Amino acid sequence: MGSAAYPTFAVGDHEAFMEFALTQARKSPPAANKFCVGAVLVNAATGRVISTGYSLEYPRDYKGDPGTTHAEQCCFIKIADEHNLSEESIHEVLPTDTTLYTTMEPCNERLSGNMTCVNRILRLKSVIKTVYVGIREPETFVANNDGQQKLEANGIKVVIDPAVLRELPERCKITSINAHGVSFWAKTGRIDVLLSDGTPQSFLVKVLSEEIGMSMTKGEFHSMSAIHEVTPEFVPKPIACGTYDTIPDTHFFLCEFREMTEKMPDPDQFASGLSKMHQKSVSPTGKFGFHITTYAGNLPQYVAWEDSWETFFAKSMRQALDMEIQVKGNSNELEVLSEALLEKVIPRLLRPLESDGRTVKPSLIHGDLWHANAGIDAESNQPLIFDACCFFAHNEYEFGQWRPACNRFGDEYIAAYNKFVQISAPEEDFEGRLDLYRLRFDTHVSALFVDDETLRTQVLDVMRDLVQRYG
Repeated sequence: MGSAAYPTFAVGDHEAFMEFALTQARKSPPAANKFCVGAVLVNAATGRVISTGYSLEYPRDYKGDPGTTHAEQCCFIKIADEHNLSEESIHEVLPTDTTLYTTMEPCNERLSGNMTCVNRILRLKSVIKTVYVGIREPETFVANNDGQQKLEANGIKVVIDPAVLRELPERCKITSINAHGVSFWAKTGRIDVLLSDGTPQSFLVKVLSEEIGMSMTKGEFHSMSAIHEVTPEFVPKPIACGTYDTIPDTHFFLCEFREMTEKMPDPDQFASGLSKMHQKSVSPTGKFGFHITTYAGNLPQYVAWEDSWETFFAKSMRQALDMEIQVKGNSNELEVLSEALLEKVIPRLLRPLESDGRTVKPSLIHGDLWHANAGIDAESNQPLIFDACCFFAHNEYEFGQWRPACNRFGDEYIAAYNKFVQISAPEEDFEGRLDLYRLRFDTHVSALFVDDETLRTQVLDVMRDLVQRYG
């Protein structure tokens, strides 16, 4: 493919180099059995790009090398072909301070049996001293890719994004970075470090893309910070949110990592922590809402400040319905039920909370407290909550998420909570209020999972029941 004129960027402009690698990745033909990866080789001393590559840029079995061609491999092939050298000999013509930027962690296993990109890099370690990696390789095709560890073990520095590094403890040494956990909406990883005094410490990082990713990471950081301020023992400590320096439009949330067991927390212990969070929290405006938009899944929640809980909930419910209808369409029945819900059911169940001298305290709520967003700290054996999307609400709103049978927070958790906090008056409406709050959660979830029509059926079933009882 011959030599090419490549651009020169400012020395150390990691964002520009990674953006150029992303440009290469976009050239890669999509396929079900591969990732679209881009890579660039850079003369770190001058900022000049000296080679580029993207996955499948060269044909399969190129020059007898079995299998498909990976992005890093294509970078090396171009240098070799230009100088009529074997790939393993290109160190003879590469600058002594060559840096590799790749949008995905170099592979350390090839299903084809071909030489891995890690080994190709290691053959050139006399000149390639540093590799900048966009993301870890997911386990879609190869489980537990340990490319980063192997490179570092052989003296090649693999760099985590500087924006994340700045938020880690000063002078700490990163010992490992691994994918951790499962999320529908983000890539999640664990960062293990040694502090300057040799103490090990671990952090959890979530990474999301585009403008919505920035909003989601900010929402989670502010939510977890709000909870931590009130009940620091009840959540992993949030550290920061921010934007990568090296990969444009990529954003992160960082918090301390807490090892958790898979058991459900003790109802009384859990209720104690949750009730403390609800009761001790104070709305900064005295109103219902939150100071920043928070996201349940990847959809926003209504958080504008409102004086009345009935008003706030009605607007929140309307927003959830609008999002659900936008992705699943309207129907005559849904339209009729929605009108009855907003005009009759909500006033019937929520207005008494704020009538006849009664008031509702705006309490900080987690916002998506199902069993997968809670656990037990393996070290302290105390309950923890995480993945928060907070706002200030009626404390009982939290339990709407617990009503569906699939949720493992059963009636025993509500009973335990009510030992610490009295049911709001009028108590005879308690069950109806929880069903109403459940509907808000069900509607939001139906909007999240577009292809699951059973969720729309569930929404309609709950609406029919509420309208029949209170409409």
